Amino acid sequence: LVPNHLTFWIYNHVAIFPREMWPKAVRANGHILINAEKMSKQTGNFITLRDAIEQYSADAVRLTLADAGDTVEDANFSTKTVSDTAILKLTTLLALANEGLAVVESMR
Repeated sequence: LVPNHLTFWIYNHVAIFPREMWPKAVRANGHILINAEKMSKQTGNFITLRDAIEQYSADAVRLTLADAGDTVEDANFSTKTVSDTAILKLTTLLALANEGLAVVESMR
């Protein structure tokens, strides 16, 4: 699937667009897993993006999804990661940013 579609996609961009508008990178993944299981309404491990954002926050979901698909393996959306690790990382980053802002004037 990927070789056929990817080749078709590249050929079309090269044929239609000028060189400066050609793709610079490609991101592709297979399925999104929920806690290492295939997402399925039948098994009850299905979550919509809207539900995830309401439950965890947009930033926590964005960070978890970005972290979930780093390899050629299927992306794994881990509810433990989003609820613990992602929110902790965001809290730590916010504290660091606030600390930096508090001392920025003394650095000049």
